[in-house]
Amino acid sequence: MNLGLYEQAPFRDAAGAEFRPGGLGLTEELAAGCGLAPGQRVLDLGCGVGSTVSLLARQWGVSAAGLDSSSRFIGEARMRDPSGTWVVGRAEEIPFPAASFDVVFCECFLSAVDDPAKVLREIRRVLRAGGRLAVSDMYRRNPGCGQSLRGIPSATCLRGAAGRETVVSMLEQAGFTVLVWRDRSDALKVFMARMIFAYGSVADFWEAVLGADQGGTESIALARPGYYLLVAESRSGTTPA
Repeated sequence: MNLGLYEQAPFRDAAGAEFRPGGLGLTEELAAGCGLAPGQRVLDLGCGVGSTVSLLARQWGVSAAGLDSSSRFIGEARMRDPSGTWVVGRAEEIPFPAASFDVVFCECFLSAVDDPAKVLREIRRVLRAGGRLAVSDMYRRNPGCGQSLRGIPSATCLRGAAGRETVVSMLEQAGFTVLVWRDRSDALKVFMARMIFAYGSVADFWEAVLGADQGGTESIALARPGYYLLVAESRSGTTPA
């Protein structure tokens, strides 16, 4: 059986339970940036094996739920934290009523979905008016390179990386106002170093990401991937269609 990148032993050994640059340190930075408070309702999209949900519930006193399309990851999350609320589902059709949450977390997730605009509309639907969206993700520091990253497997958050202006514009069109943007590309450098060490070489790591055809490495280098975190607020009014 061919394992996805996030299920491979070297990746899991290097990334731990977070699957993303910055780990729980950036999660805590996002929580502080959101003004997270005890008793708030929080949803973590693409929750993986649940480390963010468990941290936020334990250290911030929130009521948190995790949603992931992988039943395998949700099963692992339940074993790791039986007290958590874990749901198998798709971010394009979030299985919660409107205005169910105060905050939604999306950590290294939006750039991995096929239709981020649709996901953002769904996020805004399930957020209360004035609710916060907390994002950490990949972005292109050279957005005008003209090279497509769509050939990269959808399992990675490199695939849909866009420039800062594109990210902000997409959020604004979905009904959000960006309050905080911080470059955290230093976390990506550390993450990549750990990956290369875990896989044994740069070539072996990129083979795990791209498969035998590593032609995508050129477009990745030209895009100059970076990592950011942002906090956005849901504006009042009707959710954009």
